[in-house]
Amino acid sequence: MTDTQADTREEAVDLASPTDRKTHQTASPFRKAIHLLYVPTKFCNMSCRYCYLGDLTAARPEPDKVLGTLNTALEQLLAHGYLPFNLSFHGGEVTTLPSELLDSLFSIAARHYASYGEEIKAQGFRVSPPHIKTNLFDFQRHWDVFVKHRVSISGSVDLPLRLHEQFRRDKQGRSTLNQIRENLKLLAAYPHNKKISCVVTRAHLEAVDDFIAEIRHLHDEIGLDMSRFNVMFGFDSGENRSKFQQQDQGAAMLSDAEQVRFYQAVKKAFVGTPLENALRTEWFKEFTPEYCCSSVNCGGKFFLLQFDGEVFSCPRGQSSPAYRYGNIFTDGVEAVIDNGWNMMERNENLLDIDDNCAHCPWLAHCNLGCTFVRQETGLTKSYTCLLQKQLYQDAPDRWPPLPPERITAYAQRLFLNNNLKKLKQPYTKKERVISPELFADTNTLHEIIRRDAKLQALYSNELFFLRINGVEYRLHSAILKNEMDIEVLDQSSAVLLGVREDVFRLACDDEINNYVHLMLLRDTTVVYGDEQRSKQEHIFDYSLYRNAFLAAAQQEGNYAVLDISQLLISHAPFYIDGVRNIFFITTKALREYHYSKHRKNAFYHLQAINLPFQNIEFYWQENT
Repeated sequence: MTDTQADTREEAVDLASPTDRKTHQTASPFRKAIHLLYVPTKFCNMSCRYCYLGDLTAARPEPDKVLGTLNTALEQLLAHGYLPFNLSFHGGEVTTLPSELLDSLFSIAARHYASYGEEIKAQGFRVSPPHIKTNLFDFQRHWDVFVKHRVSISGSVDLPLRLHEQFRRDKQGRSTLNQIRENLKLLAAYPHNKKISCVVTRAHLEAVDDFIAEIRHLHDEIGLDMSRFNVMFGFDSGENRSKFQQQDQGAAMLSDAEQVRFYQAVKKAFVGTPLENALRTEWFKEFTPEYCCSSVNCGGKFFLLQFDGEVFSCPRGQSSPAYRYGNIFTDGVEAVIDNGWNMMERNENLLDIDDNCAHCPWLAHCNLGCTFVRQETGLTKSYTCLLQKQLYQDAPDRWPPLPPERITAYAQRLFLNNNLKKLKQPYTKKERVISPELFADTNTLHEIIRRDAKLQALYSNELFFLRINGVEYRLHSAILKNEMDIEVLDQSSAVLLGVREDVFRLACDDEINNYVHLMLLRDTTVVYGDEQRSKQEHIFDYSLYRNAFLAAAQQEGNYAVLDISQLLISHAPFYIDGVRNIFFITTKALREYHYSKHRKNAFYHLQAINLPFQNIEFYWQENT
């Protein structure tokens, strides 16, 4: 079960290319903006029943490390081109630290925002004051420091407050309720940004009427503005699961159907009241596409840094080695940043996915939900699936369903990143009505190639490679390979073509007049020629003669390497969202030899009727 800090989560990212994970080509000196969540201590003065950190919150603070780690991290991140656009503080419990230390921490944040505020705004983010997540127990003790730095406060409580008495006791098992009541009144008078959040479990559903009454009491009688209140649903995790074996089930997670029951009860109570807009836009916001839980891969933007230099995905992942990205002191910034995306992608690929998700019209809004929660609970879809669908249906203008013709394409692109095994589909054996001679061993395509040295060259896997954002693909014949390389490109992608030096001499007596021939097709069909076959549509053919190619290329061993990024980028207007593009590479001489073989050998023609040249496929991703 977990209390997720809704206020530290940002909008979900769209499907991104490998380049989009790492860099943006802008005038800014920064390659990427990141959300940095700093944990100056894992210690907490409470022992909440559903805490996702479990016994990890017993670790005593180490104040001597707190300031140095944050300063070092900011210095290294900035030096490597990573700009923290949001700096938030989380625990454990941040307010267990001395006020003097908090004052220094908030001063570091203030200096960062003062120095880089314009860059942050240029990246499309607003400059925010320092922000903390707190259980509010020691809120009064640090009042002066909070006011001095205009700290944004997010308090975690249980509603109704009688459940706070049950679930949120201190480390000695003593009640915290009276102090929390007083600090809620104090929070209402706090002059800067503030809000509260509540984890909802089985006990809260059973007490939903009292939950509703408590919201009204806090808003109308205490004067605490509940328009920015956040609901979060607890879930079972490895760190808190053992507690349920010893205690009652009041803190157990709800099913998604029970979550909808809770939502409907709250909705019924507040529709038509001054808090209706808050209900629709804020209270259940964590379960909308605006939050990291709905990211395709949250590892590209969100990073939780501990006081000891350890970096994890987020407060949820902080309890699991599978969500550890590294240590800024021992691994370095670049390795940690790269591990973010890669480890989240790895974790996603370890999970199973419900078959229905591939056909869901709201898949693009949820992207299967939080990876950590699915891994901890063993679920095959978002643990708030039905609730999310209800929220989408209640606001169809904001979150419309995908039309049927786009669902499959989106699912395939998502699984390309996050669940490759979902792309494996059985194929039935092809039926062919043709001369039995075709099936003779001497007439198979492989045997025809074996007997012909020029065809061996034409179909070789060693002639060409593409290096896309640093990842190298050896290109294979489109009709011989059993697997297809697929990339996602965008305006910032770097694409290098490697051509083996001797390629211009293959099947050619006049290499000066030979050229590299590039063809781009799109997976939209048109009807061609006398055969009236439906074939993939051609976008461009591009040729570069031998001498020009070699003059423009860089030598790398036996290969000449040419940057063709702008060639592909310049045709971006012809790429269609969700539609594959197929990029073929050969030479004039090899292409001509292929078609001459067509004319001379019917068995070759039938088996190589489609383009046989080396290729790769890609989707185009528009930068936003």
